[in-house]
Amino acid sequence: MNYSLISMDMKKHKRIFNRISPIYNLFFNSQVRSYSEILSRYASELSLSPGNSILDMGCGTGAFAQTFSLSGYNVTGVDSAEMMLRYAAKRGIKSIYGDFIQGLDMGDKSYDLVISAYVAHGIDREKRMKLFRESARLCKGNVLFHDYSKNRNCFINFIEFMEDGDYFNFIKTGLDEMKEVFSDVKVIPVKKFNNWYICTP
Repeated sequence: MNYSLISMDMKKHKRIFNRISPIYNLFFNSQVRSYSEILSRYASELSLSPGNSILDMGCGTGAFAQTFSLSGYNVTGVDSAEMMLRYAAKRGIKSIYGDFIQGLDMGDKSYDLVISAYVAHGIDREKRMKLFRESARLCKGNVLFHDYSKNRNCFINFIEFMEDGDYFNFIKTGLDEMKEVFSDVKVIPVKKFNNWYICTP
């Protein structure tokens, strides 16, 4: 495994997301509304109690974290793109710098739930496996990935092609990859093009 190549690739990934953080920030409120509507329908699937601790892996500007925080949970976001974190901090969202590829300086089973929205499809298989394993290590209960389903349309195809992530491979193999790490994966279609993947370590 060539860690220097991984490091270089993640630096490029980080630069891209720092540059596009103002654009992401424009969609914050609409993201929170969308996530909140989904959470109101499917929160019972997560078996949470008010005040439970949650870690949002790859939190970006903090919309997913904010959604859970507004519902009464104690949420911490983590991301490696400093500009994304600045936007989250301006909104009072608890967030810290960290890179799950290198491993986070947090103890095993530190959180009741680990969540991640639209991260897995944007990184290649090797990095996804690191995301999955680090999420499994840090959670006491389940891990929730909010990401794309296999349903596609031309707009999503174009956007993801331009983003140069790993969307086209993720929708083919992402679920099988999760099953390599987790003992059980429950798939819930929450929107036409999105699933919740609730994973049990």
